Amino acid sequence: LTILSLGKVRSDRESFHTDKYIWPVGYTCKRQYASFVSNEVDKKCDYLCEVIDGGGKPLFRVTPSDAPHLAEVASSASGAWSSVMKRVNSHRQSFGLAESKTAVSGPEYFGLSFPQVKRLIQDLPGASDCAVK
Repeated sequence: LTILSLGKVRSDRESFHTDKYIWPVGYTCKRQYASFVSNEVDKKCDYLCEVIDGGGKPLFRVTPSDAPHLAEVASSASGAWSSVMKRVNSHRQSFGLAESKTAVSGPEYFGLSFPQVKRLIQDLPGASDCAVK
């Protein structure tokens, strides 16, 4: 996982933070995961994970580097990654392979559950106004 931007805390909008997480607008990270478009079944690609401003709530976008036109956007980090994993499983099945796990922690895949990342986000301007444990 590589953090590209910590983004900006929106403490003025309750839906952009909970007692567990802060979802900074513009937060961006990159991580590798299985491709769902490659002709090689075990090929990995980079996925760009972003928290974007959906107006009243954050949106979570996951974009594969080898198919940027097939980005997934959801109202939760888990929802976005779950959609990616469903595509990966479908791709695996086209090669005659069994499905891989589909249970996913979106905050983990976005890196937002990692203690070091949480600390960095909690040090951003405005974060002290959010009630995060």
